[in-house]
Amino acid sequence: MAEELQIAMLRAELLHTLSNWGDYSTYDGSYDPRTYSGKLDTLELQRVRLDTMTAELALSRARETNRDFDTVMMEVELEVMRCLGRILAKTLDPVFMGSMEVVIEEDGLVCGVCQEDMDVGDEGRMLKCMHKFHSDCIVKWLKNNATCPLCRYQVQFKEFELKI
Repeated sequence: MAEELQIAMLRAELLHTLSNWGDYSTYDGSYDPRTYSGKLDTLELQRVRLDTMTAELALSRARETNRDFDTVMMEVELEVMRCLGRILAKTLDPVFMGSMEVVIEEDGLVCGVCQEDMDVGDEGRMLKCMHKFHSDCIVKWLKNNATCPLCRYQVQFKEFELKI
């Protein structure tokens, strides 16, 4: 399932780029971008790469389990879409692409920064890598470090807005 989550996170980033095309575009008006030059643009190449990653994951799982590729491909695509749906549901506000405000809903979670228990109902933050922390703890951590304290996911400054 970690592979599906990775693909879903990359698809979410691609969707974000596409939905904010004006922020990423290098189009200067000197040519008509609708004309086909025979080459794929970088966003289309990223989509093809994600489709290939999905197919390769399904193929390896089909071989491991001696199952039909098409069936496994549908299962992998479904799981990627489930992960993508969870990611998009939590990132509807584009300001928090790298960090989402969350309310802790599970028992037994421990903040990866202070190592204290996180109580149900506490406010927290979740990074793109899906790790959850006390809000104050992760803000302090990210002021000095640009990585998740648990998995070393590289948090881009533009992704994380420090609320002071």
